Amino acid sequence: MISKKKIIGLSALVVGGILFMAWLAGLLHFGKIAPGLTPVTGPALKGRVLVVQETEIPRELEIMGAVISPSLAQVSSQVSGRVEKIWVEAGSRVKSGDPLVTLSAAEFKARVDQAAAGLAQARAHLTQVSADYQRYQFLFKEGAVSPQEFDAIKARYQSATAALAQSQAAVNEAATMRGYTVVRAPAAGVVAERKTAVGDLAQPGQILASLYDPDRLQIEAEVNDNYREQVKVGEAAQVSVPAVKFEASLPIAEIFPISASGSRTFKVRTGRLQNPALMPGMFARLLLPLGHSRGILIPQAAIKTVGQLTMVEVAKDQTSELRQVKLGRQVGDQVEILAGLHAGDRIMLQNE
Repeated sequence: MISKKKIIGLSALVVGGILFMAWLAGLLHFGKIAPGLTPVTGPALKGRVLVVQETEIPRELEIMGAVISPSLAQVSSQVSGRVEKIWVEAGSRVKSGDPLVTLSAAEFKARVDQAAAGLAQARAHLTQVSADYQRYQFLFKEGAVSPQEFDAIKARYQSATAALAQSQAAVNEAATMRGYTVVRAPAAGVVAERKTAVGDLAQPGQILASLYDPDRLQIEAEVNDNYREQVKVGEAAQVSVPAVKFEASLPIAEIFPISASGSRTFKVRTGRLQNPALMPGMFARLLLPLGHSRGILIPQAAIKTVGQLTMVEVAKDQTSELRQVKLGRQVGDQVEILAGLHAGDRIMLQNE
């Protein structure tokens, strides 16, 4: 017969085993927190609650460009000669007809003097022949000279008249050539570059200076062919020239139909710029409108930075929690949320 002590020992062993297995199964806690989600009470809500909603967001394409002058004029010499005087420097403002460069005029002055002397001789000869011609006209009517004699004096008169016209043309040509020794501005503008110096020998066709019209500047940029169907003439683009802190909204004035074979891009030009600080060649940025898409925008003030993370405070019942979000483009005083929030979420805005 099994003793009473052995029965009690076996019973205790069985009960202990059952309790141990129950503890392993998590049925006994002994003061520990049971596994699972336990609500944590956060701080009371402070501030204004904003319900997140989807909205229409304008889509834009940022491209790099430059300030250009479509009216850039290359002023060249029309005659050869040494540069005697330069009237302007780069940046000088000029009016139409203002002198830019003066060339040596000694040779052309001699031509004018020679042509003028020839003109004086032609006038004197014509005066004499004209008097004879008028006298012969009277005598021919009276029958005092033969037709052959009258035709001869008439031919002399016509030849003298033609010689006078040729002499006058020579004087005009010589004066024009002499006038070319003063190279003048073809229109009002600003001197972009001076390309000669005193003492240089200028040749016909050689560029001496370049001018641009500061009231006809534009911004030109190249756009990838993938966006050709989305860029439209007349739509407003936001432009900026960082060097002079210039910003403006300008319409797209031109879209070039030809694409560059190497870069697969096409050119666009804005409307005119009117700012005295702008100059051709300056770096510029353009934001081209590409239509709209739906997305989430929230006030920039709702964004909190925790270390390197961007977060927003999301309202939960009477408490709130911080949630990490992925930011997109800034639109005015709002910022696009690419991930982390959904329509209907409630976010906290601190009272001002």
